[in-house]
Amino acid sequence: MLEEAHKTLILEIDPPVDELSRRRKGFYERCGFAENPYEHIHPPYHWGNSGHELVVMTWPGRISREEYNAFARYLHERVMDRAFT
Repeated sequence: MLEEAHKTLILEIDPPVDELSRRRKGFYERCGFAENPYEHIHPPYHWGNSGHELVVMTWPGRISREEYNAFARYLHERVMDRAFT
């Protein structure tokens, strides 16, 4: 089904710091997702909170820095712009 989409898929997952999060990351890797090397802080959903570090994984492989920057801009300007409204 993913192959038929012909699109890059992007996931944000918790860093693999315990057994459950390592298993989750492994599951995505077995499905063909690749971890990207870019530091990623997801913006907070509520005033007064800080962002939190997540790992960006993409399918069918890693994305370029330019593609990551476009994703981060979309996240900040389109997705999160309504978080506080």
